[in-house]
Order: sequence, then structure tokens, then C-alpha cells
Amino acid sequence: MFNGDEKLNLIQKLIWLISNFINNIDLKKSSANYWKNLNIDSKKLSFLFSKTDDLSSPSRKICDMFWHNLPWNELSKIFGGKLNSIEIGCGPGRYGKKLEKLIKNFSYLGCDIKSYPEWKLRTNKKITFKKMSSDQVLDVIDKKNFIFTQSAIEHFENDYLFLKNIQDYINNSKKPFLQIHLLPSSFCLWKYLMHGYRQYSAIKIHQLYEKLWKKQNFIALSLGGKNSNFVHLKYITLPMVLGKIDKRKLYEAKYKVESENAIKHDLKLFNPKNASFYALVIFSNITLSKKLFSQL
Repeated sequence: MFNGDEKLNLIQKLIWLISNFINNIDLKKSSANYWKNLNIDSKKLSFLFSKTDDLSSPSRKICDMFWHNLPWNELSKIFGGKLNSIEIGCGPGRYGKKLEKLIKNFSYLGCDIKSYPEWKLRTNKKITFKKMSSDQVLDVIDKKNFIFTQSAIEHFENDYLFLKNIQDYINNSKKPFLQIHLLPSSFCLWKYLMHGYRQYSAIKIHQLYEKLWKKQNFIALSLGGKNSNFVHLKYITLPMVLGKIDKRKLYEAKYKVESENAIKHDLKLFNPKNASFYALVIFSNITLSKKLFSQL
């Protein structure tokens, strides 16, 4: 399979688009009981929007809102009072800094296949970085109880092996463990075009669930929806394809209002197949209370 991040010729691009389109076909109803819509109190919306960048894509905004909305105090308690985390595919490490502010007792190891200048600036007692491939995840997972990815797994050639290695380690260690993976939905094929190896449909997530997470406390959250996707196409994808123009920068105030309104509307709708992004939350070797489940 070709990597959409690389320079592909026209034939390779067509093969990439067609193969991803075929792989994303999903004719089954998303009826599994692990699906949830992102649960945000309407009173918190203004605060959460203030934590996003005005010019971020709708998908990025809703992902950042997801991270800020998690009940970190409660999560820390059930994992012994401290979350020792790894992020694989961390890029410059912005989510390490973000979570450092959100989680009281926290450590972070950011790993990526290439190093970034920001790593030196962001390194401190709680935050460190390591250059490595996702295939080497077992080299760094010991003594951790939380692993996460944000918009990264679609760039891993061996995504299933990566997830299987993690789950096998967790099963063998028998220690309480938290995984959170944020993945592009199948509609991201049309929003981002040539991007990574793949997208993830609801049926593809169900296949992963059946193989890896059926015996875990597994929650799949639908982030965003058709309104957010439309705003992305209108301001980003179509203008960039047709004229190499990012209309967000031309209409900043209008884009901010439209993107936030789109997210508000999508929070009231529930259709995982229309999602802008997915968040997979997996608890292993631990009992999850109904109260905590309802907060996710």
C-alpha cells in the first residue's frame, strides 16, 4: 500500500484513492453498543472553544475539545494517582504540553520516527522525547500505564501490529492500563485526500474490536459529523484543490463562527458513519464505574 504522505505519481495517487475508497465501504449499520457521541455539557462549550485555535480545522478543534473534556482527576485516581504516558507519533510534542497542564500527577514520553526542534524547548522533568519507530513500542512501554495517539496511526504502515503488540503486552502484564487513540474517519479521505496510509471506517473499528478489545472496557466516540465535514470542504479542501487558497485565512471571523456552529450541531446528532474523527478509549485490567463511563 502506498503512503499518501510521499510524492506519488498520478497512477500511484489514483491507486491510493481507489483502494482507500474500496476499503472504506461500509454497508453495515453501526449498532454496536460501544458507540457514543462526544458528551459535552452545553455550559462548557464556550470554555472548550477557547482552548482551540480559531483557524484549526473542525476535526482538530473537536479533538482538542475531547482532550480538554476528559475527567482527568477521576482517571488518575483509578490508575493509582499518576498517569505515566507515552505518545507514539508525537510530532513536535504539543499534546505532551497540553496534557501536562490538564493532569496534576503526570509524566510523558513522546516518540516519533523523526526528531523535532521543539523537543529541546519542551523537555523538562515531566516531559521527555525519543526518536523511534512505532514498531519499537514494546521497548518503551514498561513502567507506563497510559498510551495514546493523536492523528498518528494512519501514518503507521503496520497499524494492526502496533495495536496488537500493545494489547498483548497489557494482557500479559495484567496491570491496569489506559489506551486512547484518535483516528481519521472514512470521510477524511475526501477532506485530506493524499494523507497517510488509510482512514478508519466504523466496520474497520469493529474488526479491531473483535480481534483485540472484545474483552476490554472499550468505548468508541464519534467526534464531529456532517456539518463539520461540510465546513472543512468549504473552507479548506475545495479552495486548496481549485486554487491553492486556504479560505480560513481570508475569512477568519466567519470561519470561526461557522466551524463552532457546525461542531455544536454535530454534538446533537449521532451517526458514527458521518463522523469527522473517532476517539477509541480502552481500559484494561480495571473495573470501570458507571459514573466514569457516563463522563466520557
